[in-house]
Amino acid sequence: MRVISETVRVNQSEDPGQVRLDRQDVWAGLLRKAANAVPFVAGIVECVVVERSENGLVREVVFQGGERVREKVVFEPERRVGFHRADDRVRWVIHNDIDEDDAGELTLTFRAELDLDDDAEEDRIAASMRAGYRTAMETTLTLTREAVAARSA
Repeated sequence: MRVISETVRVNQSEDPGQVRLDRQDVWAGLLRKAANAVPFVAGIVECVVVERSENGLVREVVFQGGERVREKVVFEPERRVGFHRADDRVRWVIHNDIDEDDAGELTLTFRAELDLDDDAEEDRIAASMRAGYRTAMETTLTLTREAVAARSA
């Protein structure tokens, strides 16, 4: 099993003109990302919610290259969104966690646990995730800032 993880501060910039996000803002952004990942994750070209429940949803995503995947998405309000894939080819759990660092600053963490029977394929998928997750986190925060700014205007 491979585990990859990275944490970023939500409000990294000291720019007074930048919209500061709070936990509820980040949560709203993660919910938008769960329902339609296309604007948030560069490698996803299609995302359709096929089922909704009280604590999550099931979605189908299509990656560049055409691979279609079904994920169960679980919500832990204002704390975590978990993406679970378990099919014949790949098993993974990806968490997007909202937390605070030791200084009390809001953070967003991407953590993926990847489990395949094929080590070479696991290496390839882990490398692909690692290449894209930092950009996906930054895009999520940027799009969330834009939504908050538009709401305030």
